[in-house]
Amino acid sequence: MLMAFTLNKGLLEPVAINAAEDLISEILWVDMINPSDEEREWVREAYGQELPSIDDLYEIEATSRFYENDFGLHISSYFLNYADQSSNNISAAFVFNGDRLFTLREEELAAFRLFRLRARKGLVNVSNPKSILIGLFETKVENLADMIERVAEDLEKTSTQVLSNSEADDMETLLTVIAQQEDIIGKVRISMVDLQRMLYLLLRSGMLNAELSERLRDIIRDSESLIAHTAFLFDKIKFLLDTTLGFINVNQSKIIKIFSVAAVIFLPPTMVASIYGMNFEFMPELTWQYGYAFGLGMMVLSALTPFLYFKHRKWL
Repeated sequence: MLMAFTLNKGLLEPVAINAAEDLISEILWVDMINPSDEEREWVREAYGQELPSIDDLYEIEATSRFYENDFGLHISSYFLNYADQSSNNISAAFVFNGDRLFTLREEELAAFRLFRLRARKGLVNVSNPKSILIGLFETKVENLADMIERVAEDLEKTSTQVLSNSEADDMETLLTVIAQQEDIIGKVRISMVDLQRMLYLLLRSGMLNAELSERLRDIIRDSESLIAHTAFLFDKIKFLLDTTLGFINVNQSKIIKIFSVAAVIFLPPTMVASIYGMNFEFMPELTWQYGYAFGLGMMVLSALTPFLYFKHRKWL
């Protein structure tokens, strides 16, 4: 999918692209989502622009995520897609070549969709391709902040469930929920750290004017505060995880204790029954009229005595 935009009185206007000829010189932003070979050829024919492959976007080396060559300045940054307890970091590429910005990614991202909507309505300041890049990073930080707030709210609910249902049977389910929340926060942190690294490199490149540099510094400050908040959430997740595992161990210990006590209680009656189950010829109780009742009484008494002792020691 290929989209293109021109700038008209501070507003982004989409341009329908059906062939290479539609990529006119006035276009300042070419946005591509998993482009086909034909669409890549259109960009190559219209602007002489070579684009990185999708696999190239996921290189983790700093030199592969921020570099400059004959085809312009290349920047790669992670954007987090989040929906219904599932999340995935998608790498997006930004390529500056002259006065034009090319963006490339594997799938649609909420930050790009929201920025396009705002830019078309004049809700963001767009004056050149570099301002588009800064606007996208601002929208990214805003989305990540929303995700962090959502996870924080979910953690509060999970915390209430863990602390108020220490004997509940759904502790295993809570473990799964906590693990999912940890996974989301981990991916948010990866995205924020990657963004912060790209922003510092972009700031040191000297390609931005004073206004955009100040906006970039604001993004860096926001990212630092969000990274610190994710560290707090990691500590809370660790606490909830340890607490949940502790409650599970306590509940399992209670079950083991019940079986252990039951074994001790029924051990004396078993011994009495074993004694009177011996096939000796001379056993005085065999000739007693109340020998059977005496044997039963001995078994009940031998079971009741340890039970009362355990209750007295508050082991039950």
